[in-house]
Amino acid sequence: MRERPEWVDEVDEMVEGCRRALGVLPYDPTPGGLYSCSDLYAGLENGFEATVDQQIYRRAQISGGPPVAPVEALVQRTHDHGITMALNQFRHSKALVGVMGGHAMARGSDGYNQVVQLGRAIAKSGRVVVTGGGPGAMEAANLGAATSNLKEAQVEAMVAELAEVPTFSDDPTRFIELAVNQAQALVDPVENLSVPTWFYGHEPSNPYATDIAKYFSNSVREDGLLAIATAGIVFVQGGPGTIQEVFQDAAQNAYRTYGDPAPMVFLEPPSGPPFWADSGVMDVLDRTFLNHHGDRRPGWELLTRATDLKETMAGLAKTS
Repeated sequence: MRERPEWVDEVDEMVEGCRRALGVLPYDPTPGGLYSCSDLYAGLENGFEATVDQQIYRRAQISGGPPVAPVEALVQRTHDHGITMALNQFRHSKALVGVMGGHAMARGSDGYNQVVQLGRAIAKSGRVVVTGGGPGAMEAANLGAATSNLKEAQVEAMVAELAEVPTFSDDPTRFIELAVNQAQALVDPVENLSVPTWFYGHEPSNPYATDIAKYFSNSVREDGLLAIATAGIVFVQGGPGTIQEVFQDAAQNAYRTYGDPAPMVFLEPPSGPPFWADSGVMDVLDRTFLNHHGDRRPGWELLTRATDLKETMAGLAKTS
């Protein structure tokens, strides 16, 4: 009989020692479903730092200083696997449209209002909005989707109330408190999704998503977020993270990583200079979608630069 490898004993010992080593955790290592606003923001009455969400973030930070403790890493991967299973169940037979954009977009700004309208338009078309779950453009898209069954005046009033605290840095507790109160007051919010991460846990997960697939691993979350947006992605103005998502999505399309390519729509801001035209992104994408023979890669025909919602929805309707 072959000698039992030493590493097998080490793994067995690690698994057996999980409970002893970790003690009481603020999260379920084997979640049976996605999170809700109420799950993550339990304890908000004592301030943002007291919420379950922030307790999990602090736990992730304690265990996550390089190198990550093996036992904690194992449990976090188990958690993320459970979230992926629940996410796959959620998205079955749904047409998901991603909205990617910057976290710094201020509430009440022209850009924020534009993305609220975008979220409403996507939801009204029968598709499900999915975002990265943070503040800014992501919050606006989830808010617009969740309230797409309400009258325009009601949504405008909600945005006006939110604009009392334009950004998270102004007053973290009040910022999230306003949104949580609104989200929990919605009687019948329209189904929509967010996929945030505790890697960026210092920022709040916006509460307007009816279903929240929150991960420890940002790499798993980032790749998966783009992959599940099988009905296309709308990119609005953002920073390095948004630009990264553009080219990661372009690669998934060009190589058919997850099947047929999906539309990529670049929505220009409603005021100010045209971001996508001036950033150089479109020029680089032009070269990205050329192979070494000079032929177009899959997905090139699905790129659209839009200046309004009508053009955006037309871009999402494109097929290869």
